[in-house]
Amino acid sequence: MTVGELATGDVVTAEPTDTLRDAAKRMDAAGVGSVVVLDDGALVGILTERDLLRSVAASEDPDTTPVQQRMTSPVVTVGPDWEVYEAAAEMGDHRIRHLVVTEDGRVVGILSVRDVLLAGQRVPLTGGGWVVLRDPLTFTVRERRRLQKCLLSVEPGPTDQIGVDELIPLIVGAWSLAVAVPAGTAGLSALAAADLDLLRAAVRDELPHLQRSVQPAPGWRRWD
Repeated sequence: MTVGELATGDVVTAEPTDTLRDAAKRMDAAGVGSVVVLDDGALVGILTERDLLRSVAASEDPDTTPVQQRMTSPVVTVGPDWEVYEAAAEMGDHRIRHLVVTEDGRVVGILSVRDVLLAGQRVPLTGGGWVVLRDPLTFTVRERRRLQKCLLSVEPGPTDQIGVDELIPLIVGAWSLAVAVPAGTAGLSALAAADLDLLRAAVRDELPHLQRSVQPAPGWRRWD
């Protein structure tokens, strides 16, 4: 998998003279941990949650402190054709959590350590679409109980015939489709048949991992 396939294309940006509060509001609204700093369209820095934390620790006023005072510059960049493992090594070498993706001098995306961690759970769909399956280790106690209940309701049999629709809304974290991730099985009807088949197959492949994650008691159901 390349960086271009994994990186987020909707980059949140700020200008060097913007205040830290304005930048923080943009991060919060977009649900991201960094903003790319552009000056007349040119990449000049990156501001992350860690930078904001350091500013707070230094008792700086977020309404008057400009982004340029806390941003990291120069920026570590990668190309969209880089392999993900190369990007992960670059993060490790520089001890950073975000990489700006550039092509021909233009910012085309942002790659976070979370993107890299989720790379192995990213399932390709038709038409270049994708879905990300959540790792059950990140589940809340209530979600783990729900997962266990769903798994107990699964009828044993050949793996390729197991019904997993009840599990899909629980373990799908995000997807590229125009419709929202469904809260229940009824929402799955909005998916194209080919995409739903691919998603079901991916969830079936995850069944052993899901089973181990809830630490089943003796007598747990097994599949052929």
